[in-house]
Amino acid sequence: MVDMGRVSFIGKGAAHEVDFCERQLNLLAHAQAIELEIGSRCGGHGVCGGDRVQVVSGSQQAPGPLLSPLTESERQHLSAEEIEQGFRLACQCFPESSQAALEVHFF
Repeated sequence: MVDMGRVSFIGKGAAHEVDFCERQLNLLAHAQAIELEIGSRCGGHGVCGGDRVQVVSGSQQAPGPLLSPLTESERQHLSAEEIEQGFRLACQCFPESSQAALEVHFF
């Protein structure tokens, strides 16, 4: 049996678990699947920068990166220091594997 991934959102004094991790869904869509509001004001188009999250840990069964590469929109909204600390825009980043287990902080 293949181990399925998950996404854990932690913020505002609570933890919220998404019991799946899908490559075709960005992190914002994972949050929306459990009706979790994480700050997107532009509908997930990478314009507002409001869905800023910090990916603090992760693992997956296969080698390689956990998330898709940074987008130009993320480079515009995030400082170099934030990028180094694992910040991403939830609407712009996608898990690279459905076996990933991600811990994501939102603010």
